[in-house]
Amino acid sequence: MASPSPFDDVRFPELDELPFQKGSPEGSIWGFYESISGASKPDELGSLNLLTPRRILQAKDEIKIGKVCSLNWVLQKPSPAGFRRMGLQHRVFKWPQRYVCDDEIQMNTQCGSQWDGFRHWAFYKTGQFYNGMSLHDLLDQDGNLLQPPEGELLQNSIHTFQGKIVGRGVLIDYMDYARSNGISYQPNDQHLISAEDLNKCIEHQGVKLEQGDILFVRMGWVDWYEHANVEERVKTQKGPLNAVGVRQTMEEVKWLWDHHFAAVACDAPAFEARPATQEWNLHDYLLALWGTPIGELFDLEDLAQTCKDLGRYTFFVTSSPLNILNGIASPPK
Repeated sequence: MASPSPFDDVRFPELDELPFQKGSPEGSIWGFYESISGASKPDELGSLNLLTPRRILQAKDEIKIGKVCSLNWVLQKPSPAGFRRMGLQHRVFKWPQRYVCDDEIQMNTQCGSQWDGFRHWAFYKTGQFYNGMSLHDLLDQDGNLLQPPEGELLQNSIHTFQGKIVGRGVLIDYMDYARSNGISYQPNDQHLISAEDLNKCIEHQGVKLEQGDILFVRMGWVDWYEHANVEERVKTQKGPLNAVGVRQTMEEVKWLWDHHFAAVACDAPAFEARPATQEWNLHDYLLALWGTPIGELFDLEDLAQTCKDLGRYTFFVTSSPLNILNGIASPPK
């Protein structure tokens, strides 16, 4: 029997009632989870608090046939990496005088499949990360990562997600829905997925969303990349990013808020469409204001085919960032 948690059945305020605490940016929930748990330290898990032992045990019921689908895309993709980031640099170290080889890798953690932590994106109006953390709490005057005394950890590190992204996953296969309903688009061009589109896709799939679900949206970008030629790939990655994604209006913000997902992820370079259509981004709400992790460039192809074959779009999922103390983002493992 699962031990009870104060986050088993959370009653959230309405979006127009935010911020939760006086002095915080409009739309923020800073201080809410502490008010429920009674914690004295600033919360660093955000909506991952919803993945309680009870929800994890309930999610176990999704395991019915024992099929495993890996969601981690090849770390070398996409190549070249976008936004002038360093893609995976891989070399082999051979031990002198022994038949032993090691890997040595270097990369920007925002390349390939990734989880965005709460120190990746600050609210555009105030420059604050989740729960009010400042850039000055992260970097020194020269722009280098602060080095706290040994044994101390900086707020909102990605390592706090260890063992936390576990629960009921839900796939919204927008790409398949679009194909079935005569909606034509190129994933490497701006294409806006509205809240209405998401609702229609959910209805089409017969899915009922629940508080604390881990949402995956298949938009088709990884599928496009795998079938594109080298010239198309390079052009897309080197130029200004154009890509399919969720539309950025307050309708989509409210849709995301009202469903209270534990985390959201997709198979595109950003969860929202690119280029941005507003001064703000969904990243501002999800990461900075609400503390909801974002996963990007996940390989959802095998999962999508399995869900379609079974006619079932919910599943047990577990994912984890690398255990990097004071890290900002990470590929999943």
